[in-house]
Amino acid sequence: MEKDAINLTLIHQWMTVSDAELLLIDAYKRFRSSKKYGGNMVQTLMNIEYGILQRSSEDWVRAKLNLIKSKQLT
Repeated sequence: MEKDAINLTLIHQWMTVSDAELLLIDAYKRFRSSKKYGGNMVQTLMNIEYGILQRSSEDWVRAKLNLIKSKQLT
């Protein structure tokens, strides 16, 4: 996951590695319940999310990060 986080910072140069890790951890937490379906479902969903994060606008990614950070504070 660290390699993916670093790669996200190469695409979104304003982003820190810890921000990228936060996005990926949040995605994993949302998808981990899909393990019950078997196979590589969680990995597939993580790959899709990673692709979405790669091509999303800075505004969208920043809004998602702000939402994740605000959830952590409560």
